[in-house]
Amino acid sequence: MIKLIIFDLDGVLVEAKNIHYEALNEALGEKYEISWNEHLSTYDGLKTVQKLNMLSEHKGLPKNKHSDIWNTKQKLTVQKLKNLEPCSKLIDIMINLSQAEYKIAVCSNSIRKTCLTVLSKLGIMEYMDLVISNEDVQNSKPHPEMYWTAISKMGCLPEETLIVEDSPYGLLAASRSKSHVLRVKNTQEVTLDNIKNKLTQINKGQNMKSPAWRDETLNVLIPMAGAGSRFEQAGYTFPKPLIDVRNKPMIQVVVENLNIKANFIYIVQKSHREKYNLDTLLNLITPNCKVIEVNGITEGAACTALLAKEHINTDAPLFFANSDQFVEWDSNEFMYK
Repeated sequence: MIKLIIFDLDGVLVEAKNIHYEALNEALGEKYEISWNEHLSTYDGLKTVQKLNMLSEHKGLPKNKHSDIWNTKQKLTVQKLKNLEPCSKLIDIMINLSQAEYKIAVCSNSIRKTCLTVLSKLGIMEYMDLVISNEDVQNSKPHPEMYWTAISKMGCLPEETLIVEDSPYGLLAASRSKSHVLRVKNTQEVTLDNIKNKLTQINKGQNMKSPAWRDETLNVLIPMAGAGSRFEQAGYTFPKPLIDVRNKPMIQVVVENLNIKANFIYIVQKSHREKYNLDTLLNLITPNCKVIEVNGITEGAACTALLAKEHINTDAPLFFANSDQFVEWDSNEFMYK
């Protein structure tokens, strides 16, 4: 039973990425500024001190300038945040959660003054039972100390806690805390319905250890129409994607390892589709997926993939996966960057 709900700040309760990004670049000056791609791939989610140390290493920023840049950045950030207005959606969420007797906290890599300014401007400060900033802990995210501190101070356990996060560093910290996690892509996904749905899943025991990356426009294409001759020669009777791996069909292990909720497209052999009822299996693994059949062996994976071209929105991202792969990765971190 969940007793405590913890929210990250930037990217979850307020869309302040641009504010922090612009404030830091103004403080850095043109010589040391961070490009937007660098921000997303390397610096996003880190506290300013960590960013400055990395800039000294990567771009030669003199360390004796760190203090002045840090102070300037914080002043500029607070000035920009003063333009925020009360958010009726967030106020409604906090009222509902409070009335349901959930404890509510915020854990942020921002400094305390920024946290309090944002929460006050959004009109939700009065609903907070606890606010933890990077000044309140020895280790900021991705270390889980911030979340452990909040959980302990609220008298709860990790299994009684739901954390709402967006960035890879925050998600990693939340996962390391052993709490339940609701991953959101942006502030628009922070809704009462999404929170309630997650709470329902947890109560039903359906919570995933690592939240899936969700993108309804992303095409995930998995060709699985190969002959599988090596496996057949080794004595396997099922097609390779259906071979049992720890009590699951190989293709299910592949999809679970990807940990992505998207538009899945499979290309299968016609004979396999009919004999093994692949449509039912693949739709159980990835609901509303598309299944394309090929009658015979193509010249290779690229030729097989082209058979799906009419089902692929070419204005959206395309992700290829093999039907027999297992990858040591974090789908959230990879896709986010």
